[in-house]
Amino acid sequence: MDVKLVLVNEKEINILESLLQLYLHDISYYFPVDFNSENGKYDYDEIKKYFDETDNHAYFVKKDDNIAGFILVDKNDDTYTLQEMFILNNYKGKGLGEESVRNILDQNKGKWIIKSLPCSPSAERFWIKTVNNYTSGNYEINRVGKYNRAVFTFNNSEII
Repeated sequence: MDVKLVLVNEKEINILESLLQLYLHDISYYFPVDFNSENGKYDYDEIKKYFDETDNHAYFVKKDDNIAGFILVDKNDDTYTLQEMFILNNYKGKGLGEESVRNILDQNKGKWIIKSLPCSPSAERFWIKTVNNYTSGNYEINRVGKYNRAVFTFNNSEII
């Protein structure tokens, strides 16, 4: 499968913002997301941090040079956090999500936190399968917050 991760540059921020709107609409089915009736958009205030001088990065997921989704990764000290992941509906169920995650993890070795979408059984199944396959079962899962969100932690420093 020809899946690539491409860093989003500042000239492409409008594309990322459009994809974020689709993502936020999708996840609003599972839990409340603030919608701004004045501008007709869901609120997402943290996008700028992916374009400053920090170790936070936004990636487009591309299949055959077409954008198929995005992944947002934060790095604080020595820990990576996969904050958001979105695959367009016409690409779901074809292995792009799992391959994209594998690529991100292979490129960034260290401690990881992956937060599953709260209240979404399908998202939780995806993450259990993907993290288990990648780590060969060497991970922890905790439940946090009022939505009982599944949070996966592991260290992939020694995974080849």
